[in-house]
Amino acid sequence: MESRMGERRLGDPETPHGRHAAAVRLLIGGKRVGDAVYLHTSLLADQAPLVRGFVSEAAVLAGPAAAAFSVARFALRRPEVALLDYSDFFRAAFPSLRASWLVDFDAGRVTASDFSARENPPILHRKELLLPEGHPDRGRFARLTAALKDRGAFEHPPHLIGQRLQWEWVLASLGLRVEDHEVVPAAGEAPGDGHAPAVVVARHRTAISRSRLSVPMQALARWGFLDGAPKVLDYGCGRGDDVRVLKAAGLDAGGWDPHFAPDAPLEAADVVNLGFVLNVIEDPAERADALRRAYGLAKQVLSVAVMLTGKGSGPGHADGVLTSRGTFQRYFGQAELRGYVAEVLGREPVTAGPGIVFVFRADEEEQAFLARRQRSAPSPVDRFEALSTPRAPSARHSVRPSAYERHRDLLDAFWGTALELGRVPEAAEFGRADELPSAVGSARRAFAALPFAGKEVELAHAAARRTEDLLVYLALNVFERRRSLQALPAAVQRDIKAFFGSHKAALERARGALFDAGDRRRAAAAAATAAARGAGVLDAADGDYTFHASLLDQQPAPLRIILGCAERLEPLPADADLVKVHGSGDRVSHLRFDGFGERALPVLAQRTVVDLRRQRVAEVPVETPEGRRVLLGKARFMPSGMPGRERQERFDDDLRRRGVLVQEGLGPGLRAFARRLAAAGVKLQAGGAAASATGLASPAAEANP
Repeated sequence: MESRMGERRLGDPETPHGRHAAAVRLLIGGKRVGDAVYLHTSLLADQAPLVRGFVSEAAVLAGPAAAAFSVARFALRRPEVALLDYSDFFRAAFPSLRASWLVDFDAGRVTASDFSARENPPILHRKELLLPEGHPDRGRFARLTAALKDRGAFEHPPHLIGQRLQWEWVLASLGLRVEDHEVVPAAGEAPGDGHAPAVVVARHRTAISRSRLSVPMQALARWGFLDGAPKVLDYGCGRGDDVRVLKAAGLDAGGWDPHFAPDAPLEAADVVNLGFVLNVIEDPAERADALRRAYGLAKQVLSVAVMLTGKGSGPGHADGVLTSRGTFQRYFGQAELRGYVAEVLGREPVTAGPGIVFVFRADEEEQAFLARRQRSAPSPVDRFEALSTPRAPSARHSVRPSAYERHRDLLDAFWGTALELGRVPEAAEFGRADELPSAVGSARRAFAALPFAGKEVELAHAAARRTEDLLVYLALNVFERRRSLQALPAAVQRDIKAFFGSHKAALERARGALFDAGDRRRAAAAAATAAARGAGVLDAADGDYTFHASLLDQQPAPLRIILGCAERLEPLPADADLVKVHGSGDRVSHLRFDGFGERALPVLAQRTVVDLRRQRVAEVPVETPEGRRVLLGKARFMPSGMPGRERQERFDDDLRRRGVLVQEGLGPGLRAFARRLAAAGVKLQAGGAAASATGLASPAAEANP
């Protein structure tokens, strides 16, 4: 529960920060943990008036319920005081936290938390440090601490012993228990139900420091969820690096973490990130609860990221493994992650990347994202490329040049929107629609005022692209049986009406497109068409179609549908270089090479095969008896305009003339290819220096006899 304190502040002439800094210098005694000092109420009498004033003011602002507090936690770096209710402070050896009131003087906020019903609440150790020097119980508490320290109970990180159940497991693993502040041998059974784990997991050690946004946050940014002014919550923020980066960019971002930021407010946000949290929780019930709590705080979208299967190993523990650092990891497969999130939340997630899914709060928001994701950009290899930029007025449109010249900026913006939509925009779709009436009149008149030769052809081509995008989007909706399909965004409804006439007709076309994607002959025909316009390479022998990963959105609808179906099992990795749709139509391969951009002869580093028929994903070994395989004829797999393509073409042509390049695509292993070079009397020169034929030659290399 949270309440606002308005503009109330300590000390009228001074800021809370100034008075707080002065109070910190006056603190006497207490138990320091991280950036805070814990003081029992009996120690407050020894503090300076300024320190006592902060605590008293906090108690007034927190309200009557906070009167039961027994410990004050004084933050050292910011004007905050937490009032903590450890009601059994003197009776229990390790008292449990029943309630807390966090008073943030700078933000003007009080956050109350109730721990009384929690099975595993925070507990307090080393109580003697919170008391005055002469307190009668200080010696007894200190002896208990010393006895446990001698037995190694405090060798575990504070996070692992800071909650009741974990602390009980630590004592049980040491064969100890505590009675009336005395350490005695345990009597056989472990505490609880007798099934408590003997291993204490160091969850906090999984938190890493980073100087840039994490992968799931990058995914949110890439898809526009961090645009504008959304409120962002990083649930399980670790050391808070993502939060710092987002705040530096001007976003309203906050983070909560059970170890590093346990008292940070847990408030609903537009965007919530649950990044690499589920995989470090060893208790399945707690794991599911964390997922539900994070989703409950998401107003628009929840991003869930986990470690994928195959990223590590270790001895088994619970339903995962223990790492060498004492941390727990529960690795997920991509399909397993989707199934788990859907089962726990009762809502089908959307794949956003390897190990990342988005879960939307509303059907319409989900559909808006799915539609946006299938928007393709105009192809640089398109034969109509010359029409894609505004041109000077043509002679046959000389009737209207004055209107265009007077309102060129407005009409160019209008034309850009029309090309994006594939049709003349309606008023709600053009941000400057209110300027059109006084400038040229209606939207139709605005289109007529555009003095571009061939604009009708260009708009028709944009319409064809948009129609294909919609077919892919709707076909994948049908394939995934998304219940949100009926909640189409208004923009999509307008597109469907414009390009298909009705929702029913659109779905019929989408089902037909899905059928075409599953028909081997139709998929092969689509691949042949794409290869003919330079969007990929078709192997005539086996029908395999391979293209550079950057050209994904330029592939024809049947292939994009196949790739969308494969994404349910295994998303395309961000570092993949090539994608292969096998001639069978039921398998997709993701290929990554060492040095694709730099080497004339890249070598295969990773190959993942997605088997749609068997619903399986396999990592194919890249090592052969002759070494890793070489990519031959690389120029054909490079997108038009990619730096170095012309030099690569000269290199490939040279090898062809010398009879070395007798195939294209994945060739033999490095050693076998070296023998081929040697047999042809060819050596590779790079920058004038001899280089071995190990795939390390630069694109500028020349083949010399």
